Amino acid sequence: MNQRKHLTLIAAGSAFLASLPLINVFENYTWAFRSFLVVAVMCGVGLLVRSLRAPSWAPTGAMALAGLLSLTWLYRSHEEYLGILPSPGTIVHFGQLLRTASQEMSEYATPVGDRDGFLFLATLGVAAVALLVDLFAVVVRRPALAGLPMLAIYSVPVTVDTESTSWFPFVLGAVGFLWLLVTDNVDRVRRFGRRFTGDGRDVDLWEPSPLAAAGQRLGALSVIAAVLIPLVPFAMPSGILDSFGTGAGGGGGAGIGNGRNGKSVSMFALLSGQLNRSKAVEMVKVTNIDDTDPFYLRFNVLEDLSAKGFSARPISGGGPVSNGFGKPQWDSSVKATSHTARIEVSNELAINYLPIYTWPTKIDKVSNSWAFDAKTAVVYSGKETTSKKSYNVTYLKSEISPDDLRRAAPLDNSDPQLKDLVTAPSNAVVKSKVDELIKGKTTEYDKVTSILGFFSTDNGFVYDISTGPDTSGTKIADFLQNKRGYCAQYAAAFGWLLREAKIPSRVAFGFARGDRPSGSKTMTLTNFNLHAWTEVYFPGYGWLPFDATPPTAIGGSVRASYMPATQTADGNDDVNRRGSQPLPTTSSSASDQGPTGHEDPGNHGGTDGTLDQSTTDRLAAAATSGTGISFTTVLIVALLLAMPAVARRRTRRRRLTFATPGTPNGVPVGDGPQMAVIPDDGSSAATARDNAHRAWDELLDTMTDYRVAIDDAETPRATVDRLVRKERLRDQAESGARMLSTVEEYARYARRPLSAQELRSALSSVESAFAANATTKIRLQARFLPPSVLRRWRTNLGVRSSALTLSIGRGWDSLMRTLSVRRMVARRSDR
Repeated sequence: MNQRKHLTLIAAGSAFLASLPLINVFENYTWAFRSFLVVAVMCGVGLLVRSLRAPSWAPTGAMALAGLLSLTWLYRSHEEYLGILPSPGTIVHFGQLLRTASQEMSEYATPVGDRDGFLFLATLGVAAVALLVDLFAVVVRRPALAGLPMLAIYSVPVTVDTESTSWFPFVLGAVGFLWLLVTDNVDRVRRFGRRFTGDGRDVDLWEPSPLAAAGQRLGALSVIAAVLIPLVPFAMPSGILDSFGTGAGGGGGAGIGNGRNGKSVSMFALLSGQLNRSKAVEMVKVTNIDDTDPFYLRFNVLEDLSAKGFSARPISGGGPVSNGFGKPQWDSSVKATSHTARIEVSNELAINYLPIYTWPTKIDKVSNSWAFDAKTAVVYSGKETTSKKSYNVTYLKSEISPDDLRRAAPLDNSDPQLKDLVTAPSNAVVKSKVDELIKGKTTEYDKVTSILGFFSTDNGFVYDISTGPDTSGTKIADFLQNKRGYCAQYAAAFGWLLREAKIPSRVAFGFARGDRPSGSKTMTLTNFNLHAWTEVYFPGYGWLPFDATPPTAIGGSVRASYMPATQTADGNDDVNRRGSQPLPTTSSSASDQGPTGHEDPGNHGGTDGTLDQSTTDRLAAAATSGTGISFTTVLIVALLLAMPAVARRRTRRRRLTFATPGTPNGVPVGDGPQMAVIPDDGSSAATARDNAHRAWDELLDTMTDYRVAIDDAETPRATVDRLVRKERLRDQAESGARMLSTVEEYARYARRPLSAQELRSALSSVESAFAANATTKIRLQARFLPPSVLRRWRTNLGVRSSALTLSIGRGWDSLMRTLSVRRMVARRSDR
């Protein structure tokens, strides 16, 4: 196999490895099998054409044609020639798949299922990357440029995935790129012939040069660092990563932006993706302290309506929550009661909108980066997310009856606040249905309830995560005809019909009621409790929630006091009657329930009203886990901070445990502190020298701790003279320092060392003098964060890092020499 053929294989393998991060985007591996098939066919065709010694452009063209035929076979339009040759209808079909994928990007959250549009887009993208990598690496011989398309395909899951991307596919992609670079480098070296060392030894083709070896080690270490650094708990201050997007910190959480800085993700995509997850995950815990009948927990609304449906309007008004919330637009006759709830958000919900009850009057324990927009009643932030937030909400709850709404004042169509909320895109199906429903209705309330009743199960409406077929060309008409969808579609359709009737409406998102242990005031809200409903405006009463989703499908559904009861086909009340009853209970924990949408998981129907003891224990443990985590964190931080001081004490204690050299025959020296010359009899002299060195080392560390300069070029005597002169050592401190220098000089330079009995007291006197001359900050650092220990740790870390790098380099070089180039690159024999 010649080198170009070998590079063709390496380029195809590298391109497929680079596509593996798409695993984070799809639920299944169908895309991977199809992509591998297409890349394998393209690679095989490229090898075949290059074996024919065709022009340099021919393999690229043949590979592109092979990719097109493979895509035609995998994604048939049934208009192909001979079943595999693309026709004009095939190209139209491909365009339709791309348009479908583009449209569904705003409707589905990751991970997505095996939808034809997404599968085609992924397979086409991988094929295009494989073609570009082959072009850059084999034809142009610039493999470094191949990193650009490989990086582009890796950026897809990083951009669209609401969850943290896995590190393993990233490593595989990086290894593929390095593999491509190394292979190209080996091929370039091979073109110069055989290699020899200075002593004439034949160098194996795969054995790298020093520069290449350094590059390989740098590449390997860079990949390892890129994987390990984000795993270090305190590697980055919080907020560095937050500024680039939002998402779950610890798992498969939901993440959406506020629409002001380009980070917005469709609310419908969030809802659909979370309801379709394989298991329930806890997102919010709510403790209703004094409200036995709470309504839905709410965090955002959609107000813009176009032919494509409802969408978010950028929020920019309002002020910090500390400025207050104003008063709701209620008539003076409306009675309201005040309630308080404690809300705890897990790391599974990282959004820029705070879940609250409407209407809030006070929010405790949140920063002023959170603002309140009175028009939408939304609390939002452009700097923080809700992940791991815990706060208290005080809110007003109105008491409104159907008669109150029937007596509401007529709408003022000239009100600028409502002007954009009463218009709807032209649609003949919607107009015809609305005219039929509001015929003969005179009040706004009667029109609203008539349209609401249309979505009853009596009329054939069914709750289903999957919608019916697209037959009319507009989604609203399809929904009204198929009568099948989930809560967001019910809310949007109801709001659309209301706007056609010139009634202000918008779509709200939040949580339906969740599970709670029996006798507890705390309920748990999971991803299966996410819900959407419609809000309708009534003069004098403001925005009021109406839920058009069939209540039998929403176990946590609530009927407000002003909403009428609808009838099912068997004559039974179809609206959940828990509006005046205690909160629901459940028979199983959220994580044990299936992902069948609102019909089964979490708060939804089919429970027996009890909680087993294990579930109660788990919920109780979860409720108290915050304190334990905080205490553990504080304890760990305290232990980490104490480590330098503990290490310094241990070192000092070890040094000051002097051995007795035995001085019966020692000769006293001088008139100062007791010192004696030790006879050079082996063990006694060695012990005396060791004591002197340890005492001098302790003096140097003490100088480092108290920020006293050390000059390695000075002799012990010169060092002490400088200390006496500049640090103003006097009396015992001076005599102690001179004793330490004398003992050290004898230990270094004299044949027979000195033995001193007062080394410990000498060191203590010098340290006391240093402390007396130092500032309070330096004294505290010397005691709790001694610089001598930190410097020693830095030095040891540098030495060990260098040794580890050297060992890895030697191991890598040894591995490369061990691997046979005849298997990895090409045979040396001339062909």
